[in-house]
Amino acid sequence: MTKFLYVLVSEEKDIYYEQTLASVLSLRHYNPDAFISLLVDDKTDRNLVGFRGEIKKQVDEYKAIPYDENLSNQVRSRYLKTNMRNLVDGDFLFIDGDTAVVDKLEPNFSNGNESIYAVTDLHSVENDKYHLKHKKMRANKEKMNFSLSFGDKYFNSGVIFARDNDAARNFFSKWHSLYKQCAEKGIFTDQLSFNEVNKLLNQPIKELPGQWNCQIREAYNHLYRVKTIYPILCHSKIIHFFSTGIDGRKEPHPLMKKDFFLKIKEQQNIDDSSLEVIQSAKSFFWGAPKTLDEKKSFPLFFLYRQFPNLCRLMNRLGII
Repeated sequence: MTKFLYVLVSEEKDIYYEQTLASVLSLRHYNPDAFISLLVDDKTDRNLVGFRGEIKKQVDEYKAIPYDENLSNQVRSRYLKTNMRNLVDGDFLFIDGDTAVVDKLEPNFSNGNESIYAVTDLHSVENDKYHLKHKKMRANKEKMNFSLSFGDKYFNSGVIFARDNDAARNFFSKWHSLYKQCAEKGIFTDQLSFNEVNKLLNQPIKELPGQWNCQIREAYNHLYRVKTIYPILCHSKIIHFFSTGIDGRKEPHPLMKKDFFLKIKEQQNIDDSSLEVIQSAKSFFWGAPKTLDEKKSFPLFFLYRQFPNLCRLMNRLGII
């Protein structure tokens, strides 16, 4: 049996709890018999009371891990994630909280010999021009003197399948250790160290089809990616919205809007309209048809994030 694993570090003022609860509810909707595990730190464990304790009713396994009181929430979250293989037993599919499950999940990845599976970052290939131009990534790589080459595949750490074996545990132990080194130098993203360990261990990560971690926001940010990402969205199993930088005004989906989660926080419940969005996330992109058609080379609703006023006008004219 494969577990579905979430990591949560949250306090009352942020929206990470509400995002993770929404993702768990979407998973449970399409997979009512799923075995769901939740890892939290000790500070989060203490504040999961009242409505914030509802998530514990949705999971089958719950573990709270203590850390030094002086560690920031950001580092605590990364400590849990980079070491999660050594904190729970059994094969698992890890899912970031800023996601929505939109289909039944049957992760039969353990049939092969590989121990770690993930989707490439931004659904890109080697030498992708976005990565080549990403100045911060390049600077952090040089700061750490990493061997990672921009000719290597670069994986997103938002959805990871990990087998319960020595190879996977070794990978995560090295990832955890390397992340600590990054954090000491002020590099708090876990993805760079994730990919560096993959390089150091001779690329044990096996690539998953994109529908397991559909990073839809990149199609809105970089329109040349639409032709790659839209067909993935049409067949997606997990949509990864990304929680950072949401502004609430130009976002093309309710689950990309901070206000959606603030409403849940304020009401201390999930009403029927919010639950509909959570359970049918693929149908709520602004201007998109209820049924997505991958035969369209460039659906016009992808213009919304960059040209919202134009899109609203086109919508009134019946063009979208």
